[in-house]
Amino acid sequence: MPKIAENINHMRELHRTGHLEQAKQGYLRLLRKNPRHIEALHSVGIISAQQKNFSEAITYLQQAIHLQPTEPTIQLHLANVLKMQGSYTEAAGLLEKTVESHPDYVPAFNNLGTIYHAKGDIDKAILLYKQAIAKEPNYADAYYNLGLALTKNNQPAEAVCQLLRLLEHVPDHFAARFHLGCAYMQQELFDQAIETFCMIETSHPHHFETQTNLATCYLKKGLWNPAKTHYLKALELNSEDTQTLFNLGHINMQQNNLDMAIQYYQRTVNINPDLFAAQNNLAAAFLSKPHIGLALQHFREALRIQPNNKSIPYTIQALEQNQPLLSAPPDYVRSLFDAYADHYEPHLLEALDYHIPQLFKKIVTPFISVSTPLDILDLGCGTGLCGALFKPYAKSLTGVDLSPNMLAVAAEKKLFDLLVAQELIEFLMQKNQCYDFILAGDVLVYLGDFTTLFNLVKNSLRPGGIFIFNTEICQDSSFKMNQSGRFSHSKDYIDMQIIQNHFTVISYQCVVTRQQNNDPVYGHLYVVTIK
Repeated sequence: MPKIAENINHMRELHRTGHLEQAKQGYLRLLRKNPRHIEALHSVGIISAQQKNFSEAITYLQQAIHLQPTEPTIQLHLANVLKMQGSYTEAAGLLEKTVESHPDYVPAFNNLGTIYHAKGDIDKAILLYKQAIAKEPNYADAYYNLGLALTKNNQPAEAVCQLLRLLEHVPDHFAARFHLGCAYMQQELFDQAIETFCMIETSHPHHFETQTNLATCYLKKGLWNPAKTHYLKALELNSEDTQTLFNLGHINMQQNNLDMAIQYYQRTVNINPDLFAAQNNLAAAFLSKPHIGLALQHFREALRIQPNNKSIPYTIQALEQNQPLLSAPPDYVRSLFDAYADHYEPHLLEALDYHIPQLFKKIVTPFISVSTPLDILDLGCGTGLCGALFKPYAKSLTGVDLSPNMLAVAAEKKLFDLLVAQELIEFLMQKNQCYDFILAGDVLVYLGDFTTLFNLVKNSLRPGGIFIFNTEICQDSSFKMNQSGRFSHSKDYIDMQIIQNHFTVISYQCVVTRQQNNDPVYGHLYVVTIK
């Protein structure tokens, strides 16, 4: 007996220190002498599972259970192997019997929860994790699993509570702190998420997901430079992550670092040439240079990826004929603002000091009144920044925008009676004297030629209707596309369009519309009416 005990201790030590095959062979030698040795059967089953030999693991664990049918630990390990193999129903059935016969064996409740979690029954998993915690209030694994399940079940606030409780017991639980940050992100509590991820970064500076999550939090707050810093750190850890490269391209486009944006977009499409947004944005960036040949190359690639796209062929046709571009490609605008939607407002209001809606309200207030409600159309309504200020004047408020993601944010504000995802020209072609007031806040910067738009706006307004809009200032031509991808217009050109469409100017100002790289961007702000 002392010799057998000595051998068992040696096998245990080999297993504990990771010498799996040596431990396994030792246990097998023991089983050849004593085929009914419970611990040897159990241990070979566990080692086989660790070696991914699940069928062998099941065989040995079942033999151990046959010899000792009431031992819950062996049942637990067999259930875990069945789960690894995808046999969820069989694994759940085994542990259901275990918790029934051993109601105080807490690991069975926790592991049964993980099986239901894997099956997709999150509510049942949450109940089992809570039962485990009720039986053993310091059970770290159950708190952690409960936090994950609550997050997946779209209950991030409760997930935060459970993960914080776990961190009280185990302050250095890396995974719990990481998922705590993710739960804060899910609630859009970006300051708390940043604080949490910064704590992780201190101890795990080379954790890729922590760097990308920090970058994403800063991006959603509209803080380009800190976002860029952490994306660059992430890129050092994984130089071929396309989402990181794409986001760096997007940030540099927003900061007007066009050459750097092109480099990141090029790296993105070199890794995955089938990413539509990257090809489309790269084409638009080259168009802004303007490098027409390279823009064409990438617009054609974008069309290859989305052959049913209706807008890109017109852009390609215009560029192939070497015609000046009359507007930003609709798909470029759509993809730009779809990607921008979730951090649009903080970036615009904080980083760019954007205040067009406030300027609009100030300049137009003498001409409208809340006592005479209006049918209002918000062209390029975005997330509803203008709509929020003009809602008190509205009998009806309609918003139209190319970006479904921007409209989804606007819808949450419950300002608009109708929101339409459509290109502006197409939308206006269907309208005739439908509106008393049309506003276009920071929209005309994506159009060069105003001929069609102004004509359609005129037709969409009722007699006495008002149209308010802004655009950026161009001195040396009628209009031109700038490196930012936005158009600027001369006052002479706009005045000519106003006269040709029989508008009357009732107010004009030259204003600072926003900041770009800490420099003021000057623009025209017009209020016109039609008799």
